[in-house]
Amino acid sequence: MSVDLHTHTTFSDGTLTPEQLIEKADYQRLTAVAITDHDEIGALKYLNTLNSDKNVIVVNGAEFSIDVDLKGNAHLHMLGLFLDIENDELNNVLIKLKNARRERAYTIIQKLKEQGIPITKQEIDDVIGLGSAGRPHIARLLIQKKIVSNVWEAFSKYLSKGKPAYVSKQKLPLKDAIKLIHDAHGLAILAHPISLKHRRYKDTDVFLRELKYIGLDGVEAYYATHSPKFTKFLKESAARYSLLVSGGSDFHGKVKPDTELGIGKGNLDVPDDIYFSLKEAAQHK
Repeated sequence: MSVDLHTHTTFSDGTLTPEQLIEKADYQRLTAVAITDHDEIGALKYLNTLNSDKNVIVVNGAEFSIDVDLKGNAHLHMLGLFLDIENDELNNVLIKLKNARRERAYTIIQKLKEQGIPITKQEIDDVIGLGSAGRPHIARLLIQKKIVSNVWEAFSKYLSKGKPAYVSKQKLPLKDAIKLIHDAHGLAILAHPISLKHRRYKDTDVFLRELKYIGLDGVEAYYATHSPKFTKFLKESAARYSLLVSGGSDFHGKVKPDTELGIGKGNLDVPDDIYFSLKEAAQHK
């Protein structure tokens, strides 16, 4: 049996509702799925109001963008897994980040207007709904308006760093993010280390050691775009520094059509004992 501990719903920039995601995970016979929307736990609170008859276990999670100095388009994201979603501080921080994301979206559409592409606040509010705003929402509108033909074109022409409508987003300092996750009784997991864009495995190894020193609990060794060699290296580094191992597809639905729930690009398989190891560690936090 397998698990997928990194997924997104319509409450951030995914295209499946929470119910659809859980139904899909249940159909694929996944043992557990973590919903890790960007700066957002609304999907998890919504699911708690439902009486589900699905067998899949839902793990409370969120994905945070971290403010660190990295070269080029490298970036660091942190997953919080097994979060107490009723934690006051967590909710307060997420409200601030959610508001900042929506204001960022408004600034982006203003920049697009300056490029001759009119998108109204009402249009962006409608596509965001109750969730957390992200650039894929704007990409979706650009596709609907036939300005671009796909998400990749939207980002490459307008929304990526260095492009006409790019706007940086508010991020959490690294230590603050780890503390926030720990205070909410969760595990702080380094998401998709490949996004750090280190040129050498040794650099990633050193980075993991430094993160462990300031409180990191684990690393997402299994990931849709990690090679078997890189996954093996990350598992070895995790063992060396007593870090937990996690894994997930980073499933977004139609936003990333080549990345499928549970199997990533076709060769991802996160054993369910990964989930049970993480759950046990979280219970002892």
